[in-house]
This record gives sequence, C-alpha cells and structure tokens, in this order.
Amino acid sequence: MKSFALLSTALIICGSSQFSMSQEADRMAINELINKYAAAEDDGNMTSQAELMMPDRVYIGGAGRITDQDKNMQLQQVIIDVNKKAIPDVWWFTDARDRLIRFYGDGSVAVASFYWYRTAVLPTDLPADKANLFESPPPVVMTQVIVKVDGEWKISHTHRSVLDDPNNQP
Repeated sequence: MKSFALLSTALIICGSSQFSMSQEADRMAINELINKYAAAEDDGNMTSQAELMMPDRVYIGGAGRITDQDKNMQLQQVIIDVNKKAIPDVWWFTDARDRLIRFYGDGSVAVASFYWYRTAVLPTDLPADKANLFESPPPVVMTQVIVKVDGEWKISHTHRSVLDDPNNQP
C-alpha cells in the first residue's frame, strides 16, 4: 500500500512538472513571438509581421476596430513606406515592457499584456523643418490574444490603448 501511495505521488509530481515545463516553453515561444512582432515593426516590414498573425486577426486601437487583416496590413505598409520616403534613415527601437502572459482553457490560448514603447532616432542631418514634423508615437498598453494552431503560436486579437494622451490631461 505504501509503495502504491509513493508511486501515485511520484506520478502526480512528474505530471505537474511536465505541465510546468510545457507551459514555460510556451511562455518562451510567446515572448519570442512578441519580440518578432516588435522587430518587424522596427524594420517596417508588415508582411513579416502579418505572418505572426491569424488571417482573421482583429485589431482595436486608434484607428478603431479593424477586422480586415489584409487591408489593415496593406494600409500600415503604405504609411510606413511614405514615411520612409519623406524621412529616410530613421531608426526605430521598440520595447515591450512588463510582460504578463496568462494561459487559458487547455493551454492553447494565451493573453499577453505589456507596455509598448517605440523610440525613433532621427538622422543627424535631417533639416529642422522636417524634424519638427516628426513625432514618436505615445506609449501604449497592448493586449494580445494568442492561440496555438498546429503547434505554433499566432496573434488572434490585438488591442492598443494610449498610455498617456496629453489631450486628456485634467
């Protein structure tokens, strides 16, 4: 009877340990997904960023609620291309800070929440009139619903809220 109890306890510990290791591997994969998302945005490559998302991804942010993923990514790419042409050689750096990742259901759905800071470094030879037109985006709070499909994590939903809007100050 004692050996059965010991064996049962060992199996429970091994099972929860494996779940914990699996969840940690998924957490690392999601953090890598967020890093790739940021890198694609820094590079201005929306095609690469779109590969990290579900085809029916929903975006909610300053532009409202967008459900046409293809059109959304095309529009973003056009804006990036126009900005690159107007002010070439801008370097972007994105930081996804204070990441919180929670798993739901059977572990195939995760919600990631973080602060999203983007910093632009302008070329030193940029004329003042152009530099004055440029404005780095304000920091946002971002939440993403991420689903595991065929063993790969994909972004299904993104919600951005401005962290500090100077127009809403009392």
